[in-house]
Amino acid sequence: MTTPDFLTRLIKNKNEYSLADVDKKTIQREGIKKFIYNILNSSKYRAQATSEDYLKKMVDKINLCVNCQVPIHLTLPFGATKNPYLPSAPGIDWAEVFNIAYLREYLSPIAKAYKYGVVLEYVSVGVFEERVNRIPQKDVTLYDRQFTKLLNFYQKYLPKNFKLTYSRVTDKVPAKEAIRRIDLKIIDLRKNWNDQPQEVRGRKLFRAQRNCIYDPRAKNLQTILLNSALGHDAFCSECWSTENAPWDEKDMITLGHNYTTGWAIHVRSTRGSSVNFWSGVGLVIKRGDKYIPTVLSPKQFEVSKSRIKSEKTEIFTKVFPKLSILPVLYE
Repeated sequence: MTTPDFLTRLIKNKNEYSLADVDKKTIQREGIKKFIYNILNSSKYRAQATSEDYLKKMVDKINLCVNCQVPIHLTLPFGATKNPYLPSAPGIDWAEVFNIAYLREYLSPIAKAYKYGVVLEYVSVGVFEERVNRIPQKDVTLYDRQFTKLLNFYQKYLPKNFKLTYSRVTDKVPAKEAIRRIDLKIIDLRKNWNDQPQEVRGRKLFRAQRNCIYDPRAKNLQTILLNSALGHDAFCSECWSTENAPWDEKDMITLGHNYTTGWAIHVRSTRGSSVNFWSGVGLVIKRGDKYIPTVLSPKQFEVSKSRIKSEKTEIFTKVFPKLSILPVLYE
């Protein structure tokens, strides 16, 4: 198989999932709810075990959707901007392409077995990037536009009862009000910053260093990074909403990649990685005659650069010219 053949099969394959005998037996003997539960809790796609509390929550949400005869509604909150230090920034790269393909594969059995289908909703948390991470709003807007365009591209190759949708936190809480609430939370968090173990503070500052745009020669560098770390913590506290988070409404089952502890199903971002797709570089690992889509962290990408070759591809040439080159890591 050539690289173009692999990409065409991965992205444009319209062949719907075929229920295996074991699938049919589960549905017949234990019911469609149990089948859906088994698919969502499959170790093939999970990066780690789901907490008992969230498994119970998941059962309730599956029961609700099936009883109400509505689609199984999955949500994936994500960073909504590309890591500013990656080659494709501020635009998408192959990581976004491979993530959608992977989650389509994960959820396709449900669309095949359950007539009301599946909704996979990507929820952009892009609300504080310019204020906290110093990423220009025009870059956030560009990523938003490209990601939406990519979802629309994929929709053409999905069953009619499998919908890809896109929403933003700011659809529910206006950005200005969300930022005001986040600023209030930052004041409280700043007071307690030094009460955290040094290891925890160091990890948060490292994350800020990775996500924030800054001049390493800046005299106020530590203040910039601290503000970014506090802003991230403030957002994650959900202080900006008096209701459930936009990805955790009554019928929604939440997916997540990194930093998913207890509040979602922790799935891989691609077959070969659990790195957040918006934070990493998408490429293909070529291992013998196998192609493995993956996402590398910035550090992993730097280490692997010497073994990565660029191959031309035409699958997205007209839609995303920057995706005319696919990085391939040979092992």
